[in-house]
Amino acid sequence: MQNRWFFAMALLLQLSVTLGFGTVVAYGKTHDRAPSGLIVCGQDLSGLSRIQVSSQLKNNSLNAVLHKEDVYPLKMDRSNAEIEAWLDQVFPVNTGSWFTDALHNLAHPPVFIPPNNIGLNKEEIITQLQSLSKIIDKPMRPATIAYVEGRLEKTDGQAGHKLDIEGTWSKIVSEHKKKQVAVVVKEVPALPGVEAITEIQSILGDYTTYYNSQDVPRTENVRLAAKSLNNHLIPPGQEFSFNDVVGERTEATGYLPAFIFAGQSVIKGDGGGICQDSSTLFQAVRQARLTIVERHNHSLPVAYVSNGQDATVSYGILDFRFRNDTKGYLLISTRIGADWLRIRLFGLADDKHPVLLNPEGYPALREDWDKEIK
Repeated sequence: MQNRWFFAMALLLQLSVTLGFGTVVAYGKTHDRAPSGLIVCGQDLSGLSRIQVSSQLKNNSLNAVLHKEDVYPLKMDRSNAEIEAWLDQVFPVNTGSWFTDALHNLAHPPVFIPPNNIGLNKEEIITQLQSLSKIIDKPMRPATIAYVEGRLEKTDGQAGHKLDIEGTWSKIVSEHKKKQVAVVVKEVPALPGVEAITEIQSILGDYTTYYNSQDVPRTENVRLAAKSLNNHLIPPGQEFSFNDVVGERTEATGYLPAFIFAGQSVIKGDGGGICQDSSTLFQAVRQARLTIVERHNHSLPVAYVSNGQDATVSYGILDFRFRNDTKGYLLISTRIGADWLRIRLFGLADDKHPVLLNPEGYPALREDWDKEIK
């Protein structure tokens, strides 16, 4: 009985030694070769050495992107480093002694990393595509419209294009067998387009106010604000903000100290007088029957509109805002005469926003109200 047990143990030991030796011998013959069935990006790399696999992967991987007739080479340093890191997992450790390496790798079998998108470091490629977008991108040019010499003048817009970075990355991943991949470029349509501004034909609001042209600082402020408002387009459904369009009234932006209301007092402040612009615009907006979002009265009566019909503004504090309720773009047109400010709203008329037949003014429209333009 003991002999049988001893014989069985001896046989098992011999079998283990034989298998181990066979494994070591097999390792000695194949330890520097890619395993059978190793396919990466459609390439069968079975039996190749590490150097061969590395060279084949790097030489057959992406190296440039295309746009029209131009070729833009890509740096693939980090991507190639990932290939080497991946190969460290595919090929066993090599210390120079195949027997020692065999024993080490028997004890620590390699963990294989799936070869998905091997050689494509997304961050590295995206960074280069972002830089490339500065070359490829072309901004769209909107169609324009302006009231000039008694008529509306239009200019056509032009579509632009923009490099689709994420779309290009997805294409690179799906076309990983190609060394050069054409980038994805999206068209940026002109907004507004000429069709939209062609609809701007009718006068919806038209109001004129007067000022004392002898007050030079105030007159200059009124003119500056009017210039900022002139030919401003408001898309349908969008809110207009006087403060956003005109901007901050400071000495640096050209505004001069002039009288303003501060509670029940009258003091000097930069931009004094521009409330005439906002109030004149308010009257035109009322005529056009647009929705008022924000409006404030002065603390004291003003001379350029009737009592309670003003719209005071103060940058960062008080604003005049309204919404373009029409179905088309709205054009603000401002004109300055010797002592008058005229603001018109051109747009697409409908039942809620009919064509304005007669302009209005305060205190009254004079004979010379539209003769002198500056």
